[in-house]
Amino acid sequence: MMNDEKTEATSSRKEFLKSTLLSTAFIAAGSSSPANAVERAIGASEKRCREEGNCLEKFDIDGAVGWNWGGRDRCDASDPRCGLDGQLMESAPTGEDVPKPVDASGNELKITNIAQIEIAIGKKEKGTLTVGLYGDASPASVAQFLEFLSDGIVTTSKLMLENGYGVSTAPILFPIGGNLNVIYPKSRLDFGIVSQGNAYARGRNLNRIPEDFVPQPRPNADVISKEASVRTHSTAGLLSIPKNGLGYGGSGYESDDEAFASSFQITADNVSSMDRESRKVIGQLMDESSMAFLARLASTPTRKGLKGIIPGQNAGPPLVKTSVTNAIVQ
Repeated sequence: MMNDEKTEATSSRKEFLKSTLLSTAFIAAGSSSPANAVERAIGASEKRCREEGNCLEKFDIDGAVGWNWGGRDRCDASDPRCGLDGQLMESAPTGEDVPKPVDASGNELKITNIAQIEIAIGKKEKGTLTVGLYGDASPASVAQFLEFLSDGIVTTSKLMLENGYGVSTAPILFPIGGNLNVIYPKSRLDFGIVSQGNAYARGRNLNRIPEDFVPQPRPNADVISKEASVRTHSTAGLLSIPKNGLGYGGSGYESDDEAFASSFQITADNVSSMDRESRKVIGQLMDESSMAFLARLASTPTRKGLKGIIPGQNAGPPLVKTSVTNAIVQ
């Protein structure tokens, strides 16, 4: 009798987990978005059902949801050889060819400015993305991007930056508070400042955001919005910004404080869908080391979660904190 009761209790728990999984999966499917979706590393149970192709059909909870995620089930995410599936690769990913500076018609694009973006992965690994900008083809867009990297973007009265005006505020400066916020695995990287307030506190070694902090509003987009993309998103290593410029990425409903969370993206492959997303290319990576580091970033495991069970939803924040440490404009 005791064995029968145990079997019945186990069966009841499985039925409960089945119904819970199905409900949450449908909810996640209805509310998912690329910025919130995630990639999961493969645990032991998931590996078995993935090989058979029936995780959800078998209602293998550990396999489908990823509850087995842990040190025994995946490689160290800070290891350059740790793949998107949590398995250790034989070698770190290699980069694609450096893009040729040509427009959609094959005409040469002049590189007018060079910028180096220094990035830290975790506490030990560092790399640099060297970016060349098409200043002649997209002068207003490039000027704004250079401000973002060097002096910071200011859209309010400069009096607000002075002490004693009654508020706390600061230019929007990418090296202070900038991060790689979303990885679309082997496709594109999304960079920005998630919160101006947090960046302000971080830059001044404050424990919290001052109550009188006022974020910089979105810039005026009149001039930048008129500049068209000079090339398509047809190869890896292209720097892409929203059509209206920095501050206009994301859904468009973000507050001023969060408006720069998706400031610019860099392609890690041919992503033709970006041509239909009101975006434009204003620059490119310049050397083989930058392309290799791009491939490394695009293959970094992303944070796991329930939405990882929804087919096709595989983008998310990097599992290891990846932040901008400096930007140098030449």
